Amino acid sequence: MFYTLERRFAKLLHIPERLVDGVGMYRVATLSLVALSVLSLGASLLNWLAYSLQALLTALTIALGIGLGLNIILAKLWRITANHESAIITSLILFFMMIPSAVFASNWQLAAAVALGILSKYLLVYRKQHIVNPAAVGAVLVVVIIGSINLVGGTSYNTDIFSWWVANPTLFWPVLILGLLIVFKIRKWTPVLAFIGVGLTVFLIEEFRLGFLSIDSISLYFVSFPTLFLAFFMLTEPFTMPPTKHSQAVYGGLVGVLSSTTVFAPFLAMTPELALVLGNLFAYCFRMRQKLYLKLIAHREIATDTREYVFEKPDTFRFLPGQYLEWMLPHKGADSRGLRRYFTIASSPTESVLRLALKIMPEGGSTYKQKLATLDQGEPIIASQLSGDFLLPKDTTTKLGFIAGGIGVTPFSSQLRHMVDSGQVFDTVLYYCANTVGELAYKTDFQQMDLPLQVIPVIAKESVTAPDEAGFVTVDMLDRRTPDWRERTWYLSGPPGMVNAYQALLRQAGLPRRQIETDFFPGLA
Repeated sequence: MFYTLERRFAKLLHIPERLVDGVGMYRVATLSLVALSVLSLGASLLNWLAYSLQALLTALTIALGIGLGLNIILAKLWRITANHESAIITSLILFFMMIPSAVFASNWQLAAAVALGILSKYLLVYRKQHIVNPAAVGAVLVVVIIGSINLVGGTSYNTDIFSWWVANPTLFWPVLILGLLIVFKIRKWTPVLAFIGVGLTVFLIEEFRLGFLSIDSISLYFVSFPTLFLAFFMLTEPFTMPPTKHSQAVYGGLVGVLSSTTVFAPFLAMTPELALVLGNLFAYCFRMRQKLYLKLIAHREIATDTREYVFEKPDTFRFLPGQYLEWMLPHKGADSRGLRRYFTIASSPTESVLRLALKIMPEGGSTYKQKLATLDQGEPIIASQLSGDFLLPKDTTTKLGFIAGGIGVTPFSSQLRHMVDSGQVFDTVLYYCANTVGELAYKTDFQQMDLPLQVIPVIAKESVTAPDEAGFVTVDMLDRRTPDWRERTWYLSGPPGMVNAYQALLRQAGLPRRQIETDFFPGLA
């Protein structure tokens, strides 16, 4: 009964995942914020908001005009490719944080925050990697500047200028639905849930301590505070997030505490934007602190419509087998999937190069892959955002089962190569699933490894001979080929549909959830 409910709930969650899988991460965030802006204008027109349509349009024009214009100018000065979507996201977030005015000059704080936020992407960087959320630091810097003017000049200009007007009952459902699409896209539930859970707990404690606790306190936290907007649209910013689930949970919890507590009130006005900036500084301790400009050494076909790209590996770069990077490839005329992709590193940390393997269709496909297909030796690709928890267990006595779907074999390539080079060996069986034998990348490499490794190709659309298997992995196949499969920890990697199906298969067969690990897959984009 419990498993049936769990499976139905999982199927329900996969619907929004499939909806956003074909769209780039930044495009999802941009479209969500644009949709929220349009809905806000409509709500104003219907008098559902306290702000006039003219005020919203004036503030929106200022935010986008300054954000995009300054981003173009700075990109030319720095001689880099301008990321316009990033500028739009920063501008729109700040638009929702400050009360708009129909008087052009009265929006000067918004203009200043947008300008400082865009500037922070170019100035508050280390090794070409920005450190804090641009929108949040833009807001914080405006308050710091006004406070400094008050301190030096003896003035009393208001520093409580960011009201987060997006947090109101009219926009609650749009923020919730559009924000959830972003989290479904990037699969970063850990920091979001940690932030909300810890923040709500601290908020209720503070309400009790101050004598305000009531039955409406929970709805107040979600509807009248910027909880959801901060969690979905800002906390999830990939460049400012730590790499593993444990550090992400601590990061989310820390921002939740800081944004809800009144402990600092006697000497510091702890605002949501300041809480996020402090959380970003904490996360920076765990992040990869540089962008990698990797030059292509060589590329080769390793399976049908599948190529491996080999890049120079910087001496200072460290990663764990099974982790992934964001690979950015600037090119003109990019389609809706954008300039960025997440790909697992196919090489072992012990190798002197970085390997990237992916499907390259002979015709059509995304503009990203078309550009990659024409990349010449010596040309660069930009890698950043090292992340991932799809890691081998620490106990080498753990018996492992791998199920790979197509190019989902890349993390296993990294892990098996690492076993060979490091001597940290696991008893492993690999079920390698593909439509045809020709699609099996690295098959020969795996079979030649001096490891306690059994490789079992499972071919869906082509006749095979023993010891290969036809069709799909089933419980009967596991019983026959791997009798001790219930004793193993299973790692599943591949397209979302395949991973979800085999996870359901193992769970339905009675395997505990703790014995199943699934690879992060941010979608087809």
